[in-house]
Amino acid sequence: MKRFLLISDSHVPVRMASLPDEILNSLKEYDGVIGLGDYVDLDTVILLEKFSKEFYGVHGNMDYPDVKEHLPFSKVLLVEGVTIGMCHGWGAPWDLKDRLLKVFNEKPQVILFGHTHEPEDTVKAGVRFLNPGSLAEGSYAVLELDGGEVRFELKTL
Repeated sequence: MKRFLLISDSHVPVRMASLPDEILNSLKEYDGVIGLGDYVDLDTVILLEKFSKEFYGVHGNMDYPDVKEHLPFSKVLLVEGVTIGMCHGWGAPWDLKDRLLKVFNEKPQVILFGHTHEPEDTVKAGVRFLNPGSLAEGSYAVLELDGGEVRFELKTL
């Protein structure tokens, strides 16, 4: 079993001065951190990389250019037998899932995304879409993967 802290849309230093202590103090409790973009500054990404056991991240549309150079637009992970696509998202929310599906050459079982600032756990076209919401607005998630089983638990600060 693997447990990940799932965060998106922290918007540091624009909407938050820094990552909350509650998040920073819990990093070692997880097998890794999955960051879904809109950190904004590179210092936030480097902090997560430094203090997480493993860090997997993609950049978001609001990230500074150095973050976009440092992290990919999208990424695919295979964890505990589950194929996971990661992409922040962009543009209007109403057809975002359709656009996200087109990002990946092969359809993943799960797509992790951010951008909308709205927590979500839905299925479309046989893919489970999971969004932890916006950390800047007090929302994050825990993702547990266990032998092909996916558990998603929303949390609030």
